[in-house]
Amino acid sequence: MVTPYVSDEDGLTQPFDAMASAGVNEKPRTIVLPVDGSEHSERAFRWYMNNVKRPNDNVKFINIIEPVYTSPGFGAALELPPLPDVSRVMTETVETGKKLCQEKMHQAKACNINSQAFLHVDSRPGPAIVKAVQDYNADLVVMGNRGIGTVRRTFLGSVSDYVLHHSHAPVVIVPPNATEAK
Repeated sequence: MVTPYVSDEDGLTQPFDAMASAGVNEKPRTIVLPVDGSEHSERAFRWYMNNVKRPNDNVKFINIIEPVYTSPGFGAALELPPLPDVSRVMTETVETGKKLCQEKMHQAKACNINSQAFLHVDSRPGPAIVKAVQDYNADLVVMGNRGIGTVRRTFLGSVSDYVLHHSHAPVVIVPPNATEAK
């Protein structure tokens, strides 16, 4: 009979529940949790709370705001209604992002979690999240995914796939449950 040897020098063999119940005296961890107001990011937050939360964790909520672009001259020969006020739209988008981040921080505070929230303006959410993970020296990323099929993900790409393959911190992608995926 062969007994497999598993080294625990790096601490990777501990189950999630043992990690979550670790003592208060342990080094604080930085957890990056991207939020966008969707059920997918809510599901990721609930998963974090139920599975890996520790008393000393510092959660960094990240909301990525995609900039509003206009292309002057496109369709200039046609009579079109004027473009929306880009400044107003961007201001509203930033305010919505701030409100979302404040709500997440209130939820975290109600659960005795230290947290901060950040807005990042970037047209590419995946690279922006990976940069935040690096900038905040994150120990773990917890994020949801939309449960799109393999073909759509191959052609459209996926923020969670990008983060999974480019982050230097461990990434937990919380999938939708069976009823959400349909």
